[in-house]
This record gives sequence, structure tokens and C-alpha cells, in this order.
Amino acid sequence: MALGTAMTAMLLMCDPTASACTSADALDHTDEAHDLDEYGPAPLEAEPAPLAYDEVSASARPADARKWDGGLHFSLGLAPMSTLHAQGFHPGVRWDIETGMAWRRGRMKISVGPDIHILQYYGRRKPGFGVDAMATLSLRHVYVRVGAGTATGIPARLDIDDVRPMMGGLVGGGFVGRIKDVEGRIGLDYDVRMDTTGRVAQTVLVAMRLSFGP
Repeated sequence: MALGTAMTAMLLMCDPTASACTSADALDHTDEAHDLDEYGPAPLEAEPAPLAYDEVSASARPADARKWDGGLHFSLGLAPMSTLHAQGFHPGVRWDIETGMAWRRGRMKISVGPDIHILQYYGRRKPGFGVDAMATLSLRHVYVRVGAGTATGIPARLDIDDVRPMMGGLVGGGFVGRIKDVEGRIGLDYDVRMDTTGRVAQTVLVAMRLSFGP
């Protein structure tokens, strides 16, 4: 009896027609649809496309690091040396003057030109002379150089005055530092020459240089 009374009360709270019972729910859904039609769904924020690796690397590098800067260069060098031959060795010092063209791109530099050197051996007043065609490559904090040419005044025997014209060249390398247009180097050079009689003289040098230019 109590269950029938409760069901009767629930039916009285609602209109007997189906439309009346569902009108509230339908109204809510209609309002939501109206709001979506009027304003539309919330727009999604598009994420920016990632830059390609080449674009990132190109934008990160300064403009002057992507082009070659060329011009005249000039350098001065001083090198304690020791010339080795079949009968012993002769110590001395060598001065260098180098000029020519140089090109720089970022931390890379290439220079080419003649290198004129004066050799002074201890125990002999008369100096020796020579000239080489030289090429030098500097990359960050290291450099390598190679050259070839002629020289005179290099002893190939124990007699320091027994000298003849020679041909040969040198290779070298070491460390380099740079402040604006001034470059300093320190390294080792190995010079080997042969005179007109076939005698060979080898010279080891501790090279110190200052270079000016691009």
C-alpha cells in the first residue's frame, strides 16, 4: 500500500505526457547546442613548426663566420735552431720575414707567400740567406705550414765555413692564438736541405712568430 502511494506521488510531480517530463532535459541540450553554434568550439593553439638543423645552425652563426675575408698579411719570426749533419751539429738563430695573401673564415685562416730568412750560426760572422714559398693553415688553436725553396750558408760538415748553395724545404706545426688582426704562433719546424755536392743538412727550429692581417 505504501509502495503504491509513493509511485502515485511521483507521477503527480510529473506531467502525464512524455513531452513534459523530458522538456527540462531537452532544453538543457538545446541551450548547449545553441552556444556551440553561436561561438563555435574553442580554437586549438597551433604549435610552431620546428626549424630544420641547417636553419638553426645558420642563424646561430655570426654573418662574418660564413664568408671569407681576404687581404695582405705580414709576419715576423724568430727561431732558435740547430743544424744536424753527418759530423755533428751547429747551433744558431734564424729570423723570418713573410708576406703575401691571407684568407680567414671564422677560426680558419690560410696564407701563402714568400718567406725570407736570415740564418746566423754561433761561431761564424757571415750569415746565411734563403727564401721559400710558404703555405700556412691555421684552424682554431693549431697550425701547420709547409714550404720549399733555396738557401745558402747552411753548413753540412764540421767546418762551419764549408757551405754551398742548397735546395729543400720545411714542414712545421704548433699552437696559435689570435686577438683581432694579430696572430701569435709557437711550434716546431723541421728543415732539410741538400747542397750541390749531395750533402744533406737537417735543421730543427723552435719557431715563434707574430702575424698581422686577416
